[in-house]
Amino acid sequence: MTFFKKLNKILSLPVIWIIRIYQYTLSPDKWLPSFWLKGRICSHEPHCSKYSINVLKRYGFRPGMFYAADRVLHCTASMHKHYDPAQYKIVFFSSAPIGVPFLEALAQDKRFEVVGVVTQCDKPSGRWMEMSENIIKKEAKKLFAWCSENFIATPTKLNPEKPAPFGATGSEEGKKFAERLKEKEPDMIVVIAYGKIIPQSILDIPKIAPINIHGSLLPKYRGASPIQTTLLNNDKETGITIMKMDATMDTGNMIDILRFRIPFERTTKELIEEMMKIGPKFLNTTLRKYGKKLLGEVPQQEHKATYCGKIEKESWLIDPRSDSITTIYNKYRAFALRPKIYFSLKPKAESGKPIRVIIEHLKLNEPLYNSNDEVPLFKGKELHPAVIDIQLKPEGKKTMSRKEFLNWYMK
Repeated sequence: MTFFKKLNKILSLPVIWIIRIYQYTLSPDKWLPSFWLKGRICSHEPHCSKYSINVLKRYGFRPGMFYAADRVLHCTASMHKHYDPAQYKIVFFSSAPIGVPFLEALAQDKRFEVVGVVTQCDKPSGRWMEMSENIIKKEAKKLFAWCSENFIATPTKLNPEKPAPFGATGSEEGKKFAERLKEKEPDMIVVIAYGKIIPQSILDIPKIAPINIHGSLLPKYRGASPIQTTLLNNDKETGITIMKMDATMDTGNMIDILRFRIPFERTTKELIEEMMKIGPKFLNTTLRKYGKKLLGEVPQQEHKATYCGKIEKESWLIDPRSDSITTIYNKYRAFALRPKIYFSLKPKAESGKPIRVIIEHLKLNEPLYNSNDEVPLFKGKELHPAVIDIQLKPEGKKTMSRKEFLNWYMK
């Protein structure tokens, strides 16, 4: 701990003592008229004095005094209670690399307290199919080295109910998971790329709301592959939607949206990197404002909703001699991270099997692309005029440049 952090903590102690004296002498909940004033003065939960002590302990003198003063200035007499804790307890659900920076940002922000992490169970991987931990589980162990065994959960079944909707049944594992989650008393659960449907009984547990981070501008592209679908459709704009979850996939009320442009050369890989870069700060700011009731909820317009499912294997197969450059480039951008687009090349020998050729890299001249967008990638032995650079990998061979590939395979 640095000198200034220690000083910040030390300076907060006298203020905490003064507040405690006030609590047990002059507070409307403690002194003589408390039988009449109790519950009528402060509309917040916890009360301003308790909240002030909590923020001074958590943030230190300077930030704590700011938060305490802000609370007191906004305090009004009301019988309607407004839940407003010093920090929000978060249970984080994710199973994909995109979730890592969001978890890191929540762990480092004192306005939040991550009280649990939920991810998918260990799975076999690699040449020898050895059991491997999920990337979120690995990151959680680094960030929360002090955590107990109950901190990280990897349930295979989430549903605690019997019977459940649509003919599904609950499970003992689901019941135990729900009980563990309730014990943590989360204010919010935050979900990004978790990979499992979360039942309504679990979504009802947090005090404030279950929150989802969706990689598109809802209600556009609800479903499993919004980022890839955005590029397949050659959209010029996308973004991140923070929404309140309900039992149906991606239909909940929207809380906030972050929009940004998609440059011509950007692929899924760069798009995900951009979301991982700007998304965590946006999420934390949105959660804080939503918890403070500075942001409301906006219902989605159902008539504008579009859907995208899981990407099928046939989606990344192309025909470079008949498919337009637009179709090929959109697919290249959408599947550049994995599995990458490919085409089949007929072998010279009639008895041989077709050769699978993966397009590893494709760079185009935008003006030439726009003026020849219906021309195929290959026209005879010639490449599309907009191609600046292309790298191809025939099955079982090393990656080749355009010249090497044309010389060896397009004679």
